[in-house]
Parts: sequence; C-alpha cells; structure tokens
Amino acid sequence: MNGVRSHHGIITEVLLPPPLVHELRARSFPRLFRMTGSPGNRGFGRYLRQRIRMLVERERTPVERAITTAYLGSFLVDHIVHAEKNACRILEQRVFDQDEERRLWNQHYGKVILTLIDELPEGHAILDAMVHLPAYSQLPRSVYEIRDRHWGCLQTIARRELSPGTPAITEVTLLRKVQFVLAGERSVRAKARIICLSASLLADHLCFLRHTPWPRAYLHSMTDLYPFVSQDPLVLQEIIYLDDRS
Repeated sequence: MNGVRSHHGIITEVLLPPPLVHELRARSFPRLFRMTGSPGNRGFGRYLRQRIRMLVERERTPVERAITTAYLGSFLVDHIVHAEKNACRILEQRVFDQDEERRLWNQHYGKVILTLIDELPEGHAILDAMVHLPAYSQLPRSVYEIRDRHWGCLQTIARRELSPGTPAITEVTLLRKVQFVLAGERSVRAKARIICLSASLLADHLCFLRHTPWPRAYLHSMTDLYPFVSQDPLVLQEIIYLDDRS
C-alpha cells in the first residue's frame, strides 16, 4: 500500500480517521454546524483552518492535539469534497455516487491532515500520536489478560446483573464509576486499566442484551466515556499507549 509523505516522515498506511473520530463526528456535527456553518459556505474552510490551529495550540499533550486535528480536519475534508461535488455537478452534469464520494473523501483526508500537521508546532509528536489513536477504541492486551485471568469472577458478576431485580451495568453507572476513578488517588496507569476494564464489562452487557458485536459495543462504551476521560489528558494518553508500555 502506498504511503503518504510529510516532512515528518512517511506513513506506510493510508491515513484515515480513527474510530473515535468517526463517532465524535456522528454525535456532534450539529454543534460544529452552529459554530462554523455548513461545509461549502463562503469562508468555511478559511475559518475552520484558523480555528484548528488556535485550538490545537491550546492542548497540552500530543494525543489531545492529534484528536483535535483529526476531528476538526475531517470537517475541512467535508468542505473540499462538497466543493468538488458542486464542480462536477455544474461542469460534468453528473452527481457523485456514494463509492466515488467515499473514495474521494479518503484520498483528501490524509493529504489535508498531513498539511495541517506540517503547519503545527511539534508536528512529529502529533503525527506519532495520531497513528496510535485507534488504540483508544480497542481493548488493550493487558486488560484482555486481566479479563482472561478473572473470567470466572467476571461471568459471575455478569450473571448476577442479568438476574431479575438486580441493578444492571448501564451507561450511567459506568460514567459514575469513571468519574470516581478519575477523582481518586490511583496511579495514571491504574486509572487507565480500570476505565478500560469497566468499559469492557459494559460492552459484555450491550453485546448480550442488544446483540451488538463486541468490538462495536466496546467502541460505543469508550466513546461515551471520552468527554470524561479527556478531562484528564494523562489518563487519556495512558489508555492509548497502554499496550506500548506493558
């Protein structure tokens, strides 16, 4: 697979938005629409590019900067693709089909993100963090090993929660637990592991009750937790690099 080039190095894989960014886009587009207007509006691209640089420079860690760049940069890609769709409609008298639009979007995303990174301070660190962002939405190997060692105990808990009259794990109880963990005195590493383990238990619950594929259920759980986890940048960074530091 051909890589994409930046002055910080060559990415050997095609650069695409991590799952977390896909989920954040789906959940918060109306808010971004109110802030910047619609892709294709006059001045949207220029305003958003200035906004990205300003917001990224406020962030404290490379992981935060990578998420902000990937998230807001994806809307800049929307703007470019919107313009190309309009040009095609006017000049060629045709409309892009979904496959063509998706292919065009994917081609532009890597180029746009690398251009933004090249313009930002500490671009190399941002690029390295961006490559690791998919790890936020995947169960870390060390947490999988904890689940494997204590599988019998976890299954007992799961069966008890599914019993009639027993309070079940829900998004609300998970959020409360995570808030408690983040406010506690545990190490950053311990907090990261507990949060991932808690999200995996909710994924078990969603998988059983809603017949959701387990990886999708875990992604859903971790996306729900993101607004809380992002308030502690060191824990957020530890979750993403948890396997690298095992």
